[in-house]
Formats: sequence, C-alpha cells, structure tokens
Amino acid sequence: MRTIVTARNTDVSDIREIIETRFTNLARFEPRASKAEVVFTGEKTQVRAAAVISVDRARPVHGEAAGPDPRTALDRLADKLGNQLRRNHDRYNEHSAPPMDELFGNPFEADGKSG
Repeated sequence: MRTIVTARNTDVSDIREIIETRFTNLARFEPRASKAEVVFTGEKTQVRAAAVISVDRARPVHGEAAGPDPRTALDRLADKLGNQLRRNHDRYNEHSAPPMDELFGNPFEADGKSG
C-alpha cells in the first residue's frame, strides 16, 4: 500500500518508518487497499492524526484520532482504522448463503428412495 504522510505544525520525520509499517500491516485486513493519506496536525497541547484509506471497488475508510504526541495519535488512529477495515471486510464475507442441502437437507435421502 502506498502511504502519503503530511505534517502541519509538527515533526514526524523520526516516526515515518513506523507510520509506513503500521499502514502496510493494515492491508492484511483489506487486501484491496491501495493508498493511505495520513495528515498530522499539531495543536497547542495535542497532535491530531487523520487518514483516508482508498479501497479498490469500495468506499474509502476515514479515521481521526488525537494524542499528546504523534506516536500516540498514530497508534489510536491505526486501531480505529483496523477495526473499520475488519468490520467492512467481514460484512462482505457474511453475505454468502450456505448450500440448500445444509439448510433443508436432501429430499431424496428422507424417502429412502433413489428417484
């Protein structure tokens, strides 16, 4: 997954590798994820982290978190995005119906006759 990192009023150069690793690990929840845009914004007492993950043939996933330093904000953001990606991926997998034989049984086996 391609990761684009932007920092406003804060410095994230020392954790840039950690950012890329965390977002690459998020791709295991959704293999179709192609790009992540992460923005860190420094405020008076905290750092806000916001991200958008682009997923092919699906809606993008948005997340935002805050913390006293960029590392804490990153960890909180990655947890939120991981939960969203896992939940979205599971929704698609739950729609497959089991075979009709499992639901109702085979009607020919109930009679004992073979047609």
